[in-house]
Formats: sequence, C-alpha cells, structure tokens
Amino acid sequence: MTTIATSLAERARRAPDAVAIVDNDVRVSFAALDAQASAIARQVIAASNGRAGNVCLFFEDKVAAIGAIVGAARSGHAYVPLDAGDPEERLRFILQDCEPAVLLTEARLAARARGIVPDDCAIVDVAHAQAVADASPLPVVDAASTAYLYYTSGSTGQPKGVAQSHANLQFFVDSYGKAVGIGVGDRISMLYKFSFAAGIGGIYRGVALGATLCAYDMQRDGIASLADWLDRERITVLHTFPMVFREMAKRLGPKRLFPHLRVIHLGGESVFADDVDLFRARTLDHCVLVHQLSATECGIIAQNIVGHDTIVPDGAVLPVGRPIDGVRIEIHRDDGGIAPRGEAGEVIVFSRHVSPGYWRRPELDAAAFSSDPLQPGGRSYRSGDFGRIDDDGNLHFLGRKGSRVKIRGHTIDLAEVEAALASCPEVAHGAVAAEADPAQAQPMRLVAYVESRHGAVRDPSAVRRHLAGRLPLHMLPGTIVYVVALPRTPGGKLDRKLLAQTTALPADVVHAAAPRDATEAAVAHVFEQLLKAGTSAPDDDFFLLGGDSLLAGELLARLQEAFGVHVGNLHEDATVAGIAATIRRGLAQSPAQARSIPVIVPLWRTGREPPLFIVHGRHGQAFVSPHFMQLLGNDQPVWAFQARGLDGIREPHATLEAMADEYLGELLGQRPHGPYFLGALCAGVFIVTIMARRLREMGETVLPLLLLDPPNSVFQRGYLQMSEEQFVRKMKTRRADGGSAAPVDDPAYMKALIRTVHAFERAIAMHRPLPYDGDVYMLSSSQRMQGADNAFLRQLFTGGVERHEVGSTHATALSPRNPVFASSLQRCVGLIREAARSV
Repeated sequence: MTTIATSLAERARRAPDAVAIVDNDVRVSFAALDAQASAIARQVIAASNGRAGNVCLFFEDKVAAIGAIVGAARSGHAYVPLDAGDPEERLRFILQDCEPAVLLTEARLAARARGIVPDDCAIVDVAHAQAVADASPLPVVDAASTAYLYYTSGSTGQPKGVAQSHANLQFFVDSYGKAVGIGVGDRISMLYKFSFAAGIGGIYRGVALGATLCAYDMQRDGIASLADWLDRERITVLHTFPMVFREMAKRLGPKRLFPHLRVIHLGGESVFADDVDLFRARTLDHCVLVHQLSATECGIIAQNIVGHDTIVPDGAVLPVGRPIDGVRIEIHRDDGGIAPRGEAGEVIVFSRHVSPGYWRRPELDAAAFSSDPLQPGGRSYRSGDFGRIDDDGNLHFLGRKGSRVKIRGHTIDLAEVEAALASCPEVAHGAVAAEADPAQAQPMRLVAYVESRHGAVRDPSAVRRHLAGRLPLHMLPGTIVYVVALPRTPGGKLDRKLLAQTTALPADVVHAAAPRDATEAAVAHVFEQLLKAGTSAPDDDFFLLGGDSLLAGELLARLQEAFGVHVGNLHEDATVAGIAATIRRGLAQSPAQARSIPVIVPLWRTGREPPLFIVHGRHGQAFVSPHFMQLLGNDQPVWAFQARGLDGIREPHATLEAMADEYLGELLGQRPHGPYFLGALCAGVFIVTIMARRLREMGETVLPLLLLDPPNSVFQRGYLQMSEEQFVRKMKTRRADGGSAAPVDDPAYMKALIRTVHAFERAIAMHRPLPYDGDVYMLSSSQRMQGADNAFLRQLFTGGVERHEVGSTHATALSPRNPVFASSLQRCVGLIREAARSV
C-alpha cells in the first residue's frame, strides 16, 4: 500500500521539476523535496544508532519542517511535532513522555533544543543533511506502522500522544482529495504552524496529490495582507478558520472577488449562514465551501460541501455533514442505546481507520476505543462530541462532553488548564469552564474561577503570567473570575453547572479610569477594535479581555502598522500599559523632555543567545525594523546604539573614536565579558570595527561581525550638501516607507537630528580606518557590490570575509521582507551563534 513518502517519490519521478512548496521567493521542486527527505531519513537512521524511539520535529521554518516530516516517515520512525511557541515546561514533558531517539530542528532553534531534550536524544540540524551517493536503501515502511504522535490536551492534567498509522493517513488524504478533486495544478494555502493537527492535512494532500503548498505567516503578516497574498499566489484551495475568512472578506471592497479560489475549507469552529453568504459574494460559481468535523483520534468524521446553489436556511448553523465513505456514525444515549434521528447524544465513530490508540496509555485506550461489532477489523471511538443526525442524514455538532471543549480547532481538556491553575501560588482552588456565545454551537473562550489563598493579592494578570509559562496560548483562559468559594454539591464535588452563577469578587488591582497618554490611548483603541469590547484601561490584559493566539497575530500587525515598532512576545506583558511601554522604548525620544536620551536601547531583552549589539547608520537612530527582529527570533537579545545629540541636549560626538569609546562603555555595562556579537548598519561599520579591535585588545572574544550593506568607500558628504527643507522631506519619506520611527513632525527633534547627522558625516570624512583581521559576514546590495574589487574593503577587512548579494539598492537590500535578505541574514546569524558555542 502507498504511503505519503512513497507518493512523494512517485511525484518526483513523474514531474521532478514541478513545484512542491512556495515560501515567498523560495521554490522547492518535488525532486528536491524527495532528495531532501531521503537525506534526512538517512540522518535519522544514523543518529538513532539502532534505537527504536520516535523522532521529534522542532521547527519554525515550514519548508524545512515538511522535508523533516517526510524524512521521518521514510526512516521508519514515528514523528512527534513540537510547537516552538509552547512554554518549555510543556515541551520538556512531551520530550520525556514520547522517548525520542532523535530531534530534528533548524539552526535558529538548535541551542534551545539542546536545553530541553533528554540526555540520550540526538539532535540533528536538517540544514546539514547531505544525500550520500552510495547510501544503502532506505527501509520499507509497513503501512500499518505508526506515522506520527500528536500530543493533545489531556484529562490527567498533562498532554497525551495520539497515534496514527501510515495507512490511515493515506486513506484520509485520498478521501479528501476525491471529495474536492485536489491534484496537480492546485495551490494549497499553509497559514498555520505544522504542529497544529487540523492544519497538517493540507500538507499531506499537497505532497501526496501533486499540488503546490504555499506558505503564509499569519503571525507576521496578519489578516490585513491575506487577500492580496491569495491573489498574488493564485491560491486555489484555502484552509482557514471561519473568523479569519469573515474578517478578511469584510475588509474588502464590495466588488472584490477571489477568481482563483475553487475550494474554501473553513474548520475549527462553527460556520453560519452569513458565512455562506460571504463565500458566495467573494467567489465564482464553481467554488465550493467545505465544512467538516474531524478528530485527531479518527481523522475526518463527517463532511459538508456547499456550493453556490446549496440551500442554507437563514440564520442557521451549518451542519458538519454526512459521514465520509468508510466511516459510520451512531448517536448514543447516556445508557448506551442508539438515539433515533433528531435526538442528541454522544457521537460514536466506527471505521477501519480509527487511531491505533494513545501512546502508552492503556487506561485511556480502554475508555475511548473498542472493536466494531458490525465490521471485522473495524474499531470504534467515543468522540466526546455531542451531536444529532437530522432527517437528511446530516450530523449537527452540539459541543463537547465532560471536561473537553473545542475552541478554534483545538480540543482542550479543562483538567489540564485546571492543573496549571492549581500550581499558581496565589490560588487555593480553581475551576475552568468554557463560556459560549448563545449564537454559537460551541464555546468561544475559557473562564477561570479562582479561590485565592488567604492573604494573597487578587491579581488576574499575575495568574495569567503564571499560566502562560505552562500552557500554550490557545489554552489560556480569556477571563479570570475571583469567587469567595467554588460551588459544591452536597457530596463536596465541584458543581460546574453553578460556576457562572457564583458571585464574583473584585480584583485587588485597581484599574486606571483612562489611558494615561496618547500611546496608551492608541493601544487601548486597537484592543477595543479587535475584541469588540468597551473602553480598555491601562492594566487590562489582552488575553484576559478575550484575546487569543489568532487575534494576537492581528494585534501585533496593527500595532506595527500604527507605530512602526516591534512589540515582541505578548507572553511577557499583554496589558495596555505594558505594550505602550514597549512601544515607547522603540520610538526615538522627544527632545522636549528635559533629560538626555541613552546611547544604548534594549530592543529585546530575553533569550539564550549572545546579545546582538548593533550600531546605527548615518541617521544615528536606534531604529530596527520589526520584521528584522522577527527574523532573529524570540531567543535573540538585541541592543541598539543611537547617536549622542538626538535629544537636542548633549553635543554630538566629533570623532568616530569618541563614539566608539562611549558605546563600548555602555556595552561593557550590559555585558562585562564576551563572547561579543557586534553588528552595524551601513556607515556604522566604521564605529563597530573600532569597538571590535579594542575588545580584542582587552583579551575578549569577538564573534564574526554582522555588517548590513557596508559602504565600499569613505562616504561623501551627502547630507551636508542638503538644505534643511530637503532633509526634512527625505526623512518624512523614510518614515512613510517604514524606514524610520522618528517624530519627523517635531521641529525641535528635526533640528537635533540634522545637527547629529552633520556631525556624523564630518567625523566619517576625518576618519582613517585601520585594518580589522577578524571574520565578518556582509549582506550587501549590488549597488555597493560593484566596488567590491576595489582596495577599500580589502584594506579594511583582512580576515575571513563571507559576502552575500541580497538586493539591487541599499533600500531594497536591507528590507526584511526581501526573502533573499531574510534567508542570508538567518544563515549568517546561525553561523555566528555556532561560533559562539565553540568558544
């Protein structure tokens, strides 16, 4: 029987040059993906050294992750996806529980991986996978063997691993492909992380059926850019959540259509008649809307395919459809009897393709799985879903049974959230419930009810921060309610039915009546727009007001659009005041303040990697694009230098040596000893080489320098020759283009900026650079590569030089949205981090 891995091999044989994956400007053919998967499989076999353990996948890069998925499948090992965004406590549990032999990862996550894997687990960076010409044949993988383990929320307070076989996986891929006709020529969206179980089906369908997978980063680019991306990439099959589709469609002009789309798959939450109207208004007549009910334990349960002419009653919640071929559904009453049509009960799934079971949890297997009495070799699964079957044979999803809920595609066991809540020092007792919108057929957010310990402060934000360190974002309660006592039955058990009726206590933290400045007011306004809530106060927390991981991505995109500042990880502080404070730190200080601004600014404080200290370019500003920060990742601390004099109070430095001396003093104050990771934008190369030489003279280790489009000659006096009006016009253009966060409408600031820039240019003109014999990595524009053969750079850098051409002009070369720049930056930073680990 075929598997996903053998299907890929056949695709590569038939159409080797056909494109399998697209990620911005990256194109991966089926032949290249096939070769990469085989090379990874051989690495897994070599690294496991005969061990029969699982293979964990730890990635952010979707292209690398797909190669690892198929590579693991070819190696004969089951794979276990890990979410790099999860807290380390959860990752450590999964890594201990699944007993991995090998962990596959990428360079930017390798250091973090080393800190969490068990001692006997090998770590392999897939970027180093090399096919061996005379390699022995790969093993023949039994279709009945386990393809993967997906860890889902568990009633014991810990995640549990759900197994699925290669044969079952292929069955559901073929079934979906036949239902909507997926094949060669289709372009399938990949919007979400590969570790999200509901999204992995699209990956398998593309690899096995010959379609092209197209990656989009929802966290980075948000809903606002999605429609244009769909058109630009000519997406034919869109997989997303109903909420994302609604928000995208409502932002568009009345005549905007998606002519390329022929399938829109909306999953993870309820679909309504209004959603069907939106679908019809935005697509051509041949397009269909797919809505289905699935579970990690049994794949696709039921499927509903709606066309432009399908009758859907006004105001209705769309049923999840009829069972697919090979699946039978029964509705069981509490006494085990089969309910007639129209009566609600638990959905029981019968199929030959039900999961083999949970990873080493026989007690859970016994409760959830059994044999099918009507079909030899068939199995049944107690889904925990409530539903009813109507007279037309359609299944209607009515929610989850017991302590399990489904919110935006994620099945969550309330017991796991309650276990994390119980570990909070301020909490005596806690319970979690799912709060439903009356118009919805499923819960929309979690509410935590808390009895505080005697004397503890009732601080919802503190509880959320504690939970954020233990739970993934989608499991964080949206509201925390303090109560005198949780409701109990006469027997002393928690009475969940009365939780919502319990009298709430006020939190001890006093909320300000209104935002305290314009920045807080602007952030609060974004909260109100996204959450459709009332006025937000400075101490209001985004997640406690009902925000979730999906809305968090949109929040970051809107803040970036409004302020031009990278806000960072909302796990740290998601309050209005906390986000506003981060924004203020990222913006240039106003000279109207009666104090000088620092010459060093923290852009990202946390992370295990050696901090990057980056020197400014000709404008002297500590402005780094938020997309640049995202490319570095959340584990990379970054400090930026800004020129003295921008505050309008202190005099600018007259020489580059004086600038380097002050910057070096600030650097040593933050990091007394190396190794030191130094970088420079443009003309900052002259300052950073002085700093690097002096650190080495002190006996400190300096890692290879990271130089972003350094000049190929000593600068001409471009700004010294401009009038003040010309300079202001140029800076306003830079601000409009997102190249600056300066308050360009502030005349006092602009006066200080002009004075500082002129002083910097004069200092450069007087400077006589000395050679630097350390290693450097350069990302250069072709505009400046043209002079690469002249004596200037050869005289300045006499050590090892690796130079990448990343764009035509200075502006385009340094755009983090430029995929060539992005990939080159990540390569160079990865190599510098490896150099740090060898020190």
